[in-house]
Amino acid sequence: MTIRKCFSVIGYHNSGKTTLISKMIPLLKGKGYSVSVIKHAKHMSLKDSDILFSVGSDEVIALAEDFSLIYMRLEDLRSLMALVKSDILILEGFKREPFPNLVRARDEKEARELLNGLSIACVLDEVRRKDVDGVPVFSPSDVSAIVDIALERSFPPLMLLNCGKCGEGDCRLMAEAILRGRRKPSECVALPSRVTLKVNDVLIPLKPFVEDVFIALNTSLIKLLKEKPDRIVKVELKVELSFPED
Repeated sequence: MTIRKCFSVIGYHNSGKTTLISKMIPLLKGKGYSVSVIKHAKHMSLKDSDILFSVGSDEVIALAEDFSLIYMRLEDLRSLMALVKSDILILEGFKREPFPNLVRARDEKEARELLNGLSIACVLDEVRRKDVDGVPVFSPSDVSAIVDIALERSFPPLMLLNCGKCGEGDCRLMAEAILRGRRKPSECVALPSRVTLKVNDVLIPLKPFVEDVFIALNTSLIKLLKEKPDRIVKVELKVELSFPED
C-alpha cells in the first residue's frame, strides 16, 4: 500500500458529499498528487454488468469508450484498500471506520449528530461560527482551505486489523491518538515497513525510530543535490562495498 494520506467525507444522504469531493480532487491533482476514491454505494449504475455480477460472476469488467468499471468480490474494505496505488485516498461514507473525516452537513445540529473523535473539519451550508464543538467550520465554497486542512491532518490508513498490538486497544483508538499527536502512524505494528535494509542479501529488521532516521537522513541529502525532483515520494539506494582481500 503506497497511500500517503487518507480521509473520509461523511454525512447524511444528499448532503453534498460527492459534490465536495469532486471539487477537492482537481485541487489535489493540481498539487501533484494522484487521487483514488472509494465510495460506499448500495447500487452500481451499469445494468447489464449488474446482472452478470448478481448471478455469480467472480469478476466483471465493463469497458466503455472513456472508462472501465471492475466488479470484484472482495470481503472487506481492507482488501479493497490494498488495491489502491494513489498518493491520496478519499472515502465517501464509512463513518464508523478509523479515518480522519470531514463532516458534510446542512447545519450545526446535523453536524453535532455526525461529529466524532476523528472529525477534522465541518463543511456546512450555514456558517454561523468558526467552529462546532472545537472542530473548525468551512463553507462549501472554501474548497482550497478544506483541501489544506485535509492534507495537514490526515495520515496513511491503518491496517484495520484491530489487533491491539499498538497498545491502544483497536484501530479507531490508535487513529484518535495519532490525530491528537500522541502516536505516529509508523507505530502501527501491522503496517508494512517503509524502509527495507538488506546486508549481504539478508533482510535487517528496523524499528520505527530507525526507519525515521533513515528517511530523514536520505531525504535531507537528496534535497542538497542540484538535480532532484520537486517532490520526493520513493527513494531507492543501493551501495556496493569492496574490500581488499586479506
